[in-house]
Amino acid sequence: MRLVALAASAALLAGLSVSATGTPASAATVSTTLRKAASSLPVASEHRAGYDRDKFRHWVDADGDGCDTREEVLIQESRVRVKKNRYCTVTAGRWRSYYDRRTWKDPRKLDIDHMVPLAEAWDSGARRWTAGTRERFANDLGDKRSLVAVTAGVNRSKSDRDPAQWMPPYGKCTYVRQWVAVKIRWRLTVNKAEKRAIVKRADHCTNVSLRVTRAKVVKKSTTGTTGTAGSTTGPARITKVVYDPAGSDTSANEKYERVVIRNTGRHKLRLGGWKLKDASVHRFRFPSMTLRPGARVTVHSSVGHDTAHHVYAGWGHVWNNTGDTATLRNADGKRVDRCRWGDGSGTKRC
Repeated sequence: MRLVALAASAALLAGLSVSATGTPASAATVSTTLRKAASSLPVASEHRAGYDRDKFRHWVDADGDGCDTREEVLIQESRVRVKKNRYCTVTAGRWRSYYDRRTWKDPRKLDIDHMVPLAEAWDSGARRWTAGTRERFANDLGDKRSLVAVTAGVNRSKSDRDPAQWMPPYGKCTYVRQWVAVKIRWRLTVNKAEKRAIVKRADHCTNVSLRVTRAKVVKKSTTGTTGTAGSTTGPARITKVVYDPAGSDTSANEKYERVVIRNTGRHKLRLGGWKLKDASVHRFRFPSMTLRPGARVTVHSSVGHDTAHHVYAGWGHVWNNTGDTATLRNADGKRVDRCRWGDGSGTKRC
């Protein structure tokens, strides 16, 4: 309860009220108004050094229902019942993008916008978070303001800019309310220009009430590493690479070029966000999937339909027969394993 009391004290000093109901401090609820919240956002300088989008693992299937975060948002925001296939890929619905007031029936026309972009989050505090906290931020379904389905082109014009640099053509007051709520929820700071822009816009908006439940934020240890068994850093090995299968290099035998990876640990291994790359520019990002202890997954160079133990990179013939390297990295970008080969039989057992 001491942490809750400290959180409450800090919020009250900032002109906010915090209610606690015996839950951890991370679940404290902030009740305030838009203008008060905007003026109370803490200011700090921003630092982009070390940022990599891949440090925010997404999209994941956090609740194990077969639908990843993108599909969950599409389902949640559609104004009609969506159509989806057996892999929970949404194929049709009806969405209203408030950024540009356009309506879409084809989900391929939509991006799921991180209201506070990943790079902006990194700049304003997420660089100090554990990988697990960054993953929860990037897939935050706990507050509808965190992730928004919007027209892809408009979202890409936003990129990683803050409200001092970009606001949508329409719905600016809604946008500022959501931005402020996400900053509060994840305890993120703002820079001076960002705060000026937010306060100025809030002064021209209805001073609505805001209620925000704080997310759990875990910071990296300064004396060691933080992690959990079987999360995204468990042991895995590349056990075999078939880089020159029998036959000529045509599409007919692409599927036989493959890399086999085994979970050598004692816990389930979540591979979503992991990467397999060659010595050149080819990089395969694993979909959301779990590998049981001792189980193997085969990464094929061809195009195909992913299953629990076979995934497809769609590269075509990529592995260099006269010498190449297969490198496996986890969701944090750390190298887990590497297998090298030179001229040989076409198969390398690693």
